[in-house]
Amino acid sequence: MESETMCVKRFKQLLLLSFCSGLLICLAGCQQPNKESLTVAGSTAVQPIIETAALDYRQQRPNFYVNVQGGGSGTGLSQVTERAIDIGTSDVFATQNSDLTTEKLQDQKLAVSGIAVIVNPQTGVSNLTMAQVRKIFTGKITNWQQVGGKHLPITVINRAEGSGTRLNFEALALAGRPSMTTQEQASSGTAYQIVRETAGAVSYVAFPYIQSGVTAPKIDGIAPTAKNVENNHWKIWSYEHLYIRKDSSKKVRYFMKYLKSNQVKKVIVKLGFIPISSMKVVRDHHGIVKPINKEATR
Repeated sequence: MESETMCVKRFKQLLLLSFCSGLLICLAGCQQPNKESLTVAGSTAVQPIIETAALDYRQQRPNFYVNVQGGGSGTGLSQVTERAIDIGTSDVFATQNSDLTTEKLQDQKLAVSGIAVIVNPQTGVSNLTMAQVRKIFTGKITNWQQVGGKHLPITVINRAEGSGTRLNFEALALAGRPSMTTQEQASSGTAYQIVRETAGAVSYVAFPYIQSGVTAPKIDGIAPTAKNVENNHWKIWSYEHLYIRKDSSKKVRYFMKYLKSNQVKKVIVKLGFIPISSMKVVRDHHGIVKPINKEATR
């Protein structure tokens, strides 16, 4: 009888212990805040802005994660159209891609990016004409000596198909001509590294990638600077677009609103991009540039 009572007591203790453990697990689960995430992909040129903004945004909302990927403007546009990602970043207007159905997309311009030619310093070149740039990238000029540099073969580093930077460079610097067939790189960062490490190399990158170890020549005497982009004296520049679907969720629109904040504007300037508000001209999807009437927009 005594042992039966002990068994009953032990059973009740185990039952109570099990109940308490379950309650603690339930409470712990209830205390876990909901985690959210979204995915941004596309232009590698604009990727540093999104990555920096995503880190800052997570400090304000620790349980919100932004997955930032590259892949090129073409990838960003196609994937946001197919609902594979939440935000597609692009250096070109979506309407420039004839394969896309764009009526369900919404465009918000985040920043402006200047695009510069970069060369290895061993070339001995610091100034080119636009005509020379076209001949270099179409394979008609093959040695730096032909443009006042050293006797050194030219190695052209192109950007990959689908790159918005490439599309803009061919349209604006090469007057619509296709660049020569040569080695291609998927990102601005890789193109910069190869030019820095290869004597005779030349490529083109967004302004933030003009870093130590390479030279960004003037073109027709105009330096690749933000100020020269703002008034269109430097004509090789593009918008950094953010494309979302018109039926995007609230979490996407909240993050988009943050990307348009003054805090992110400071990031844009710090990283070497140009705020939309600083531009004195506007360019449409046909490539037509017009001055902005600041007075009319006030």
